[in-house]
Amino acid sequence: MDGRDGADGRDGVDGIDRPAGAPADARRDVQRRWWFAGIASVAVIGVVTALVLASGGDGGSATATSLATSGTVTDPSAAETVPGSVDATTDGTTDPTGPGGEVPASTAPVTVAPLDPAVTVPVVTGTLDTVVVDTVVPAPAVSIDDIAETSTGMSFRIESLEPVDGEANGPGEIAAPSVRVTIVATNGGTAPVLLETVVVDLRSGTDQVPAPPLSGPGGVRFSGSLAPGASATGVYVFDVPVDRRDLVSILVSYVAAVPPVVFEGPAPRPAT
Repeated sequence: MDGRDGADGRDGVDGIDRPAGAPADARRDVQRRWWFAGIASVAVIGVVTALVLASGGDGGSATATSLATSGTVTDPSAAETVPGSVDATTDGTTDPTGPGGEVPASTAPVTVAPLDPAVTVPVVTGTLDTVVVDTVVPAPAVSIDDIAETSTGMSFRIESLEPVDGEANGPGEIAAPSVRVTIVATNGGTAPVLLETVVVDLRSGTDQVPAPPLSGPGGVRFSGSLAPGASATGVYVFDVPVDRRDLVSILVSYVAAVPPVVFEGPAPRPAT
């Protein structure tokens, strides 16, 4: 046998058809070249596999896909990283890890230390006992024409009471026939007195119904600080029905610890 096969005179040793009579050495050279090519292919596949195992994770899968399609080995570390960007994975999600595989602080898991059983927290329980609250009783009432003095040296007097048409300029106010009260405060003590805390109320009738305050006309609240020996004036307007003006009580308080002074008497009615 001369190595030729078939009736067509073609050589089928290495699977390649060539004319009959080709030298045996030439056929062996071709066969060796195919073996070398196979060995080289196996070596390339081994290199690719080693790189995939070394890179690991989704990045390794992406590298393997690139190598399988292009046949070129690329160093993954040579890829450019844009600051502030998020790497995309092959499954369409984003990779939260930063450079070097470190997880940013915003996404890193938080470890909570267990409670120390030796540490006890005191429990404060409430009671249903009645709490006694000190009540400041107003000073004895004086006439509207008199001066009301306090134990601290402050004194108040009613300068005038006037019937006016009350004006509704503030929230919840309703214009109505009213009484305008002008009060003078005098500091007879040795220290300045803050007038921002002065409160003036008016109650009408024998049942002492509180009168709603109004903004005007001409309302001017006490304000600022009153020096020793000085006086200041405040103007207050109250909604007082005409038929309830036979008796009114005007209470003035400037500090919570001092009993309020009280003025009592009739309030003027509009001229007929």
